[in-house]
Amino acid sequence: MIHRGRLQRLSGSLVMSSFMSMALSGVFSLLEFGISWTWLQAWGQSILIALPIAFSLDMVFGDKLRFLSGKLADKAASVWP
Repeated sequence: MIHRGRLQRLSGSLVMSSFMSMALSGVFSLLEFGISWTWLQAWGQSILIALPIAFSLDMVFGDKLRFLSGKLADKAASVWP
């Protein structure tokens, strides 16, 4: 059985990496091809490439980056009350 914290980390990484890879590959391929069948085809292929890369990066660096963003938010909150 998978520990709840580990399952939450995996599902969080999957949701975030899916969203970001779909959004960014969609935007950049749209800028390249415009709205067309070619765009949809390129977008689909881009998602298949981007999703495993984004998921892997989030699993490796996600905790450290969330910790860093928390520290930055704390620092900003102390400067701008």
